[in-house]
Amino acid sequence: MAKGRARNGRVGLRWPQDLSAVAALAALAALMLLALGGFILSYNLSRLGEERRAVDRAVAILEQAQEVVADMLDAETGQRGYLLTGEERYLEPYEASVQRIWKHFAQLDRLVQRPDQRRRLDALRPLIEAKLDELDRTIVLHQRSSGAALALVRTDEGLRLMEGIRAILTAFESTGQQVLRERSRQRDRRTQASTMLAVACGALALLAAGISALGVLRRRDNRRLEEQNARLEREVEERTATLEEANAELEAFAATISHDLRAPARAIGGYAEALEEDAGPRLAPVERGYLARIAGAAERMDGLIDDILGYSRLARQDLPLGRVELEQVVEAVLDQLREEAAGARIALRGPLPAVRGHAGALHLAVTNLLGNALKFTAPGQAPEVTIRAEPAEEGLVRLWVEDRGIGIAPADQDRIFRPFERLHGREAYPGSGVGLAIVRRVAERLGGACGVVPAPGQGSRFWLDLPEWPEA
Repeated sequence: MAKGRARNGRVGLRWPQDLSAVAALAALAALMLLALGGFILSYNLSRLGEERRAVDRAVAILEQAQEVVADMLDAETGQRGYLLTGEERYLEPYEASVQRIWKHFAQLDRLVQRPDQRRRLDALRPLIEAKLDELDRTIVLHQRSSGAALALVRTDEGLRLMEGIRAILTAFESTGQQVLRERSRQRDRRTQASTMLAVACGALALLAAGISALGVLRRRDNRRLEEQNARLEREVEERTATLEEANAELEAFAATISHDLRAPARAIGGYAEALEEDAGPRLAPVERGYLARIAGAAERMDGLIDDILGYSRLARQDLPLGRVELEQVVEAVLDQLREEAAGARIALRGPLPAVRGHAGALHLAVTNLLGNALKFTAPGQAPEVTIRAEPAEEGLVRLWVEDRGIGIAPADQDRIFRPFERLHGREAYPGSGVGLAIVRRVAERLGGACGVVPAPGQGSRFWLDLPEWPEA
């Protein structure tokens, strides 16, 4: 028994030494993890800054491209005013517009870096030169003979050149918007990845620090252990504060992008409306058509910005869940869409059950589903919509929104839930292509799912699964 006690005593003497080494290694690992978390955060903030500069460049390119279009229209307006009246005062705005065109073109040339945009810019220059040459030739011919100038105008040479210029600048705008979307997706992914990595590093650091604290507890008093824990908590709070600051910067960045994109769009619409009011009676029908297209494009751009921000906001904001009366949400949406639903036959087959969700997010999803059901109807046909609910899988409620519209091909039933996917042109069915993507994001955030049962030519049956509210 004495020998056994001695053997046990020797093992007991080695245990604190082994635990001390483990605690030292754990402390070293905690420091390395914290350093790694700080490095990852710093790196991602640097990359976010680079992406912001890239977005600023894309916005500047869009602005300069829009300025070139506006200057070309101003130059053409001055030239036509001179041709119609023969008054020299119309040549002053014409000459000023020509100077601004090349100023804005030079800024475009300085900003453009992408090879595809550079090729478009190289193709744009000769078109602008040819268009300005055509305008100048008509002015010179008019000074000799108004008939010769009008004959040159009737050749439609200027119209074809202007269409070519608009096509290239439209491609500029499309590429710029694509860059903005790609950068926004990269920003969201990087933010999520940096948050997850930082949280993981913090969690692992806390685990390693706990092991270290266990070793310290056997060698030091409770006061030293409390100091160690307090230091680690401060470091975690600092990392958390840094992440919150980064998220706040992202929110401010989104607001800045919204303002910087919305202001030019609204300015374009305002100038078009002012021009229509001031010079509408004097403009030709085709010119008034141009103004209407400008105003419509500005309005679509403003709506697209709202949809993009709403889609992005759903990924970031907290959605506290609670009991939501589904029937109240549907009735509120129907009341909101009463103008769009004028003349439609809508059947609400209640009662609809209560679900576990977020009232605001559900209202947004149902608004998009009902709006699509009312909108995608064949010309001359009154919309027919049926709204009902039924049990789905265990613990889920399935809300159906069924219509008798144009329907969806089976090959497109997954595609329509992606952002900016459109199956029809804006002229036939206006919209931004974000509505069903918002429905899918709401379903995912609430722990449900969504989909469609396609029936081309016979309508569509959209469904939204939501967690049911457990009754007492």
